[in-house]
Amino acid sequence: MTLTNRSGERVSRKHNTVIRFAMGAIVVIVASLAGQVPAMAQASDANSPPPSSSTQSQTSSPTAGMNEQTGNARVLKKRSFLFPDLAYNGKPLTSGEKFKLAIANSVSPATFLGAGFGAGIGQAADSPAGYGQGASAYGQRFGASMANRASTNLIGTYFLSSVMHDDPRYFVMGDGSLKESVKYALRRLVIVRKDDGGEAFNWPGVIAPLATVGLANTYMPDAQRTVGYTFERYGWSIAASAGVNLLKEYWPTITRKVLAPMGIGHDSDKP
Repeated sequence: MTLTNRSGERVSRKHNTVIRFAMGAIVVIVASLAGQVPAMAQASDANSPPPSSSTQSQTSSPTAGMNEQTGNARVLKKRSFLFPDLAYNGKPLTSGEKFKLAIANSVSPATFLGAGFGAGIGQAADSPAGYGQGASAYGQRFGASMANRASTNLIGTYFLSSVMHDDPRYFVMGDGSLKESVKYALRRLVIVRKDDGGEAFNWPGVIAPLATVGLANTYMPDAQRTVGYTFERYGWSIAASAGVNLLKEYWPTITRKVLAPMGIGHDSDKP
């Protein structure tokens, strides 16, 4: 009994140390990035050329002519079936439109595929172990993954983006080098486009996943409801967002060069 208690105390101390370190690292990263936002916004404004009459014309009619340029990003011509949040219109979204986007994201093919793939990985690794194995366990993992994505979208894409006047859509950079694409995809994790076209720290993208993993503790197995596992799931969520951003970055190119010639998808760069 004494050995068990001592072992539990050692594990508890280790968990507390890890949790304190993780929380401190998150605070430092957020503070440093938040301090860089004004400088990046000023640099972007300083480097941007004055708008020409043709650019203003494209802004007022984003569906005409070539893809609308938005800083270093561009607006597609047609809505993506796989990723509804790929921007295809330069106009700011209303709160109602952000709500519709949150719903569309929650039931998009990308969400179903991601939830299915994640549930399969979890099933193979028996994680979370509390679900067990078998068809029922896979269904639980799949359902939990879908619920997580719905919570993230409703909290981040709709609620926080509406309150903070952020644009939750993803504006692709386009055909850049791999290094530039990775850098841009990672940057979009911490920098968000505002409704007025400016930039700010991506609070919805940081807070929504954290709130989601907190809510997930209401339906996760008991062993996974600890603070340590909660922050672990949060870290995996941020890492997954980075990977999805990179896929979004290349998705228009994949559709145009691979899927459209095969008759599977429609080139989003064409009306």
